[in-house]
Amino acid sequence: MSTGSGTGAPPPSGLVRSSALSFVAPAQLPTTADGVPGNSQDMDREQINQTDRLVPAGLKALCETCSRLYPDQPNPLQVTTRLKYWLGGHDPLDYISMYWNPGKPEENILPHWHYVSFGLSDLHGDGRVHPPPDPSPGAPSGYGFELTFRLSAEGVTQPPLWPAALLQALARYVFTTGNKLCAGDHISWHRALDGGAGRLRHLLVAADPQLRDTNTAHGSVSFLQMVGCTGRELKAAQRGSGFEVLKLISEDTNCGGSWLVSRVNRRTSARAVRLRRPAPPAQLAGVSARLRWQPWGEPPDEQPASPSNLPPSVEQQIKETLQRGLNTMTSDRSGPEGHMSTDSFEMSSMERALPQIPEVMQGSWRGEPMVEYLDGVHIVLNAEGASLLPLAIDGRVSHGSHFTWRECGRAVTLLPPAVGGAAATPSRPYAAQGSWLQVIIPKELAADMSAQVASLARLADTDSEPDSEEETEQKDPPTLPTTFTWPKHRLKITVLSDSEFL
Repeated sequence: MSTGSGTGAPPPSGLVRSSALSFVAPAQLPTTADGVPGNSQDMDREQINQTDRLVPAGLKALCETCSRLYPDQPNPLQVTTRLKYWLGGHDPLDYISMYWNPGKPEENILPHWHYVSFGLSDLHGDGRVHPPPDPSPGAPSGYGFELTFRLSAEGVTQPPLWPAALLQALARYVFTTGNKLCAGDHISWHRALDGGAGRLRHLLVAADPQLRDTNTAHGSVSFLQMVGCTGRELKAAQRGSGFEVLKLISEDTNCGGSWLVSRVNRRTSARAVRLRRPAPPAQLAGVSARLRWQPWGEPPDEQPASPSNLPPSVEQQIKETLQRGLNTMTSDRSGPEGHMSTDSFEMSSMERALPQIPEVMQGSWRGEPMVEYLDGVHIVLNAEGASLLPLAIDGRVSHGSHFTWRECGRAVTLLPPAVGGAAATPSRPYAAQGSWLQVIIPKELAADMSAQVASLARLADTDSEPDSEEETEQKDPPTLPTTFTWPKHRLKITVLSDSEFL
């Protein structure tokens, strides 16, 4: 394992070196009682003591972790915020350090820049950003993780700043929604990560291969690496497992090696990545989406943007159930109910769907008057959310599993008739509680929906390279807006482009 900048590190000309430690430590040298600068040993000891007093304990522990990996880079290139988050700034990350890593050419691991965030974990421990630390052993520090990114240094002599902006955007999402990222997740970005014309337009989430979990004074911290991926790789993760796609990327010599170095200039997906029908039941149990819904038959000019949001008690119940689901997931989350997606739509409405829907439906509100049973519903989804409708029907509902679309306090869940604990039942298939809609899909309706909505899967193909001539010759995706109706079941689904969601 490489642990330093090594021979041949590119010169840092054009960037100012500013480490977290030197940024907060005073530059004045300590003096003796008579005003004469102290001897070298005393000065070094005093400077260390000053640093220990002034550097927040959480930050110090993370810097020490990075220093063990990069002992010859105690003062890395760094981006810092002008106005700290707790003073009203918009960027939650206090610092983003950029380390030079020579890679391991013998293992096809390219030289690269290694970006590391500081701020998603609790750096200060005094409540200014995160709640007071939990003293329990193994409790997370802040959100319990920091973000990293590895960018190939091909043709680059100094680290560009766009990966730092990317990490800040992801941190803003986490702070805004309170939702955590996990290894195996995928994040749809829908534009080139570097702002150019490359095919790396989405992200997968992996455990950083070199930075290990760290215990700080305020709790434990893990390091999650953001990995650039193509549209095809994103779709493969949605249909299968993010871990499987990460493994295929790591094994392709053109994709950065086992350390998952992102190469923005690569034009194709990992060679072994092939789109396939998901093995039933599909592992993907839900995604975020832009959505709204209204009761069946409301005049178009009177359709509300959505019913009122979920009451705070129910929204809290959803969040608690989500956290229980995250805490009980196995390390590889390979079970049919274990894998969740973190999808974004320009990052503003990215949210995690619910991993344990039946548990939530058994909450204290079940059977209370606030649960409303409807005669029929009209669901409206954006294009990306609707592109997973075929998977929801064929890969989930038809095999006895649920699927959820969620945006902020709104949610729509499709359920098979046999699911236990749901408010919706075969005799009353549409149950609404606030902005949470539960829809029972009987076997007959599932078969009809499968045939009608199959073309929606192609809505996600716009930034994915074709895999074969047969795929190239497939029909174009349906023109939007489009509406599917099942009058017998009083169910209607409309698909709109993102621009039509105002």
